Amino acid sequence: MSVFCPDGYIPIPDAVLATAKFWFPLQITAPERITESQSETKPDNSIDAAVSALLPPQVLDKLHKALNETAHRLRNFLHQGELKAYYFENDGHHSVSRDFWATTDADEVMELGIWPFGEPSRGHGQRPLFLKELELDALLSEQPAKKRPFPEAKMPDLVAALRRLDHLPNRKKQREAVRKLPEFKEYRLTDDVFREAERQVPRRRGRKPLHPEQ
Repeated sequence: MSVFCPDGYIPIPDAVLATAKFWFPLQITAPERITESQSETKPDNSIDAAVSALLPPQVLDKLHKALNETAHRLRNFLHQGELKAYYFENDGHHSVSRDFWATTDADEVMELGIWPFGEPSRGHGQRPLFLKELELDALLSEQPAKKRPFPEAKMPDLVAALRRLDHLPNRKKQREAVRKLPEFKEYRLTDDVFREAERQVPRRRGRKPLHPEQ
């Protein structure tokens, strides 16, 4: 049975997924791209549909890591009081104490999205937890990740830029230079995006590492 969601609110599991798409676009959209490409080449009968739903282990691993990292970050924001979680009773909505998120009782709450305390409502199980959409949007707009998600179609351009900057002493300097290039300024270049590009641009052998402490 689907959970009723009041206007202006978003269930916590949905908030985790939406935020993960914002912070980790490559990892979250990869399964969608794979299943879409499979659906174009395979007939949609029950057996082939089940097979097409299978994803490479490395893709699933990245997806799970992105979702877990997002849930962890949002839980930290809830504990710091920068976000609030809400549940509803007959007398209206109630916010969850920020201290709750530092306890073991909060483990798995981000994934399940339920308030584990109090008497269940008549005919219902434990109460679902929500975030306010406006509060979540405000938090995300304040994060460094407010630029446009980096599109996978531009990955070859990023790889080419890294190759052109191979004369720089280390990856940190390369990343700083890339972020200043006009063609990349509008995009959110996360560490994960850079790592994926850097795997395609191995550093030349014999390059001496930079020792900043000297």
